[in-house]
Amino acid sequence: MPMQLLERLCSADMPVTIDVHEDIEKCDLLRAARLIEADLPPFMHYQGRTTYSGQATVIRVTAKGEAALKMRACSLLNSTQRPADLEASDAR
Repeated sequence: MPMQLLERLCSADMPVTIDVHEDIEKCDLLRAARLIEADLPPFMHYQGRTTYSGQATVIRVTAKGEAALKMRACSLLNSTQRPADLEASDAR
């Protein structure tokens, strides 16, 4: 999931080099959403397959990326609370 990669990137020292094909694809999605700044390798077509021809370098997580992670964390926190917990917090 791209958001799990984004979470790992937020706690990493930049720049980060990524060479796993699936993670490069996730970086492509995160970059398209403007959640990270990254240099991605070009595509290579070989024996009917398309793959990346090298490593990706993540330069930084953007402010939008950090905000997306905070929103995700709040959403996950709210979804793990039981109804009784929510009622108790509303009563306060």
